[in-house]
Amino acid sequence: MPRDKRSDLLLRLMLGALSFCPTGLLSQQPEIESSTRSSITAEMIGRKKGTAKLKKSAADSEYGYSEKSPVKVGGGFGKGSDNTYKFLNALLGPNAEVVQYDREGTCCSFETENSPFGSGLLEVFSIQYKGGEKKRLYFNWYDESELLIPARLTAKK
Repeated sequence: MPRDKRSDLLLRLMLGALSFCPTGLLSQQPEIESSTRSSITAEMIGRKKGTAKLKKSAADSEYGYSEKSPVKVGGGFGKGSDNTYKFLNALLGPNAEVVQYDREGTCCSFETENSPFGSGLLEVFSIQYKGGEKKRLYFNWYDESELLIPARLTAKK
């Protein structure tokens, strides 16, 4: 049998085997139920990453709060996530309140020479502290600059 026909036959046999299911076999399996629910949050992951040293406050009131003025943590795919978590772990509310955070997703395509693709997306996290309203912070993993404390926040010593 020629090689192409043999490969085609083998592929058909494998697909047929994968699609075969004896009638009722799946319906006989008991449904798995749990009385506990577990949800791993970005904060649970991030708290293990350490804390950045933030010393200066941003003069720009939009720093971090706007996609036009994101926190440039750098690090790319390798360290960008860790750098973001370290930054978030350093933040405190205006009266040293603990800042809670959660990842919302990505947004806002931008051009950068520091990405292997020539462009990147910003990471977006929501933050909140006791008595404060929820806000969004934007992070650029590809470009670096001095890390500053966003307006209306403080940082751990």
